[in-house]
Amino acid sequence: MNRRAEKNLFLFPFLLVCALFATSQAQPPSSPIKPRPIYEQCPALTAAKTTDDAVTRAIASLKGKDAKAREQAAQQLSQSCDSRAVDPLIELLNDEDPLIRIAAVEILGKLGASEAVSFLTDLINDKDWRVRMALISTMASFKIFRARNVVLNGIANPDGAEITDENDMRVRCAAILTVNQLKDVQYSRKAILFLHSFLESKHENIRWLAEQTMYELKNTRNGPTEMYAILKQHYYFEIRRWMAYWIAKLNLEKAREVLQHAAANDSDQRVQQAASEALKQLPAPK
Repeated sequence: MNRRAEKNLFLFPFLLVCALFATSQAQPPSSPIKPRPIYEQCPALTAAKTTDDAVTRAIASLKGKDAKAREQAAQQLSQSCDSRAVDPLIELLNDEDPLIRIAAVEILGKLGASEAVSFLTDLINDKDWRVRMALISTMASFKIFRARNVVLNGIANPDGAEITDENDMRVRCAAILTVNQLKDVQYSRKAILFLHSFLESKHENIRWLAEQTMYELKNTRNGPTEMYAILKQHYYFEIRRWMAYWIAKLNLEKAREVLQHAAANDSDQRVQQAASEALKQLPAPK
């Protein structure tokens, strides 16, 4: 092998790594976490007057072993808008089978039975993360503060705890994204701020999931607007500096405008500098 070939062979791994790094920088990774769906709840619940008690039979099928029958029963109950289904479903929230608890959670969310909210709240510490994930959609679908506050402060909020379990983190991140989809924006900003602590976790997998959630915030209803507001209004300079970095990294629609404002007007020179550096990372204007 001649010297030129040896040199090229030596350089190839290095060049390959550089190419992969450049690609990863140019294309944000797809997020494995998405907001949970918000249900269109029954406008009202009424007790159907019929001698054929379809609700009772559907509840019985929900507890059976036939997966297809359970699915059909869940769909039937979700669409029934029948108040007679509420109490039996509340009882199923304590079932030993997590799949039955999940079905009960989802159906109660679709029915929109507000009397079930306090019972659903008891599940925020359910031992099965899938139940907590289902709870996000249900509680966010209720247009009342105490239900949606559960999503923010009962599910998303780490409350000072060190998060180590990856599935638990996925639930928290889904909750953060979901409240940023709501028309009611009072929950959005605090949810985004939880990601600041997650991004500083000493656990690599937790940091990675937090980063993917930051990328997905760009696609939510409230995420970009709340990120601009955090940069302009948050009292702590370190949070404003952090937000300047992410506004540029995500290349948000109004990134240049808000970063220029921060670079010129922020009360802290460290934030001004961070905003100036962030501006340099934005693509050149067309």
